[in-house]
Amino acid sequence: MAAESPAMLWRYVHDAPRVTGYHAHETGQLFALREGLQVIETPAGRWVQPPGWIGWIAPRCAHAAQSFGATSGWSLHIDAAAAAQLPEGPHVFATTPLVRELVARLTSLEISEALLESRRLRLVAVLIDELVAGGHESLHLPMPQDKRLVAMASALADDPALADGIDEWADRIGMARRTLTRRFAAETGWSFAQWRQQARLLKAVELLSLGESVTAVALTVGYSSVSAFIEAFHKRFGCTPARFFEEGAALPQAKKKPA
Repeated sequence: MAAESPAMLWRYVHDAPRVTGYHAHETGQLFALREGLQVIETPAGRWVQPPGWIGWIAPRCAHAAQSFGATSGWSLHIDAAAAAQLPEGPHVFATTPLVRELVARLTSLEISEALLESRRLRLVAVLIDELVAGGHESLHLPMPQDKRLVAMASALADDPALADGIDEWADRIGMARRTLTRRFAAETGWSFAQWRQQARLLKAVELLSLGESVTAVALTVGYSSVSAFIEAFHKRFGCTPARFFEEGAALPQAKKKPA
């Protein structure tokens, strides 16, 4: 989709879940949900986008998307020049009070009023500056590229409660344990244990977004106790699962990788 101006804003409401196959835009795209949940996927990984977080897709980045439940939100298409400061790949940004105020002002402008174009562009520029300066890590699960590792990672991302350990997976996909360990770390930048912890916690964010109880989520993603889940969640995100959505994702800085 080519923008008719350097910044085109769209609002949307969908009553049912949606699946969008791989596609790309000539423009960059910032977007956010007021309700619902979205998962963005590229061959390099998956990004979870809960309500209140701001997603980003770079120009000409091929991606697929799946939403869960009814969704509503906004989408801002910006040209490549305006997008130069933002990441080259997908990203999901936590917000701050200033970012939320900028979004509120931006989305309150009448889309069709040409006289507001320069004002919209100024707001977009400040919004981009704040997102770049925020430094919050994306809700991202990197994916390997080796076909055997992709099969393993996809299964664990879809159902992180699967009990098999690295030895069982090595046997299942026909790869020596040492080779699996080395290649998985080289292709994802994470150890198998770190990656699996991230998969569990991001699946937990998905389920919490959809209204599941903390107890149900803990068991669904493979923790042996609710207290162990809360401890791991707090260590990763700097807050409890209940606190995660209280202030529209204005959270403390997340650690780069799970321990």
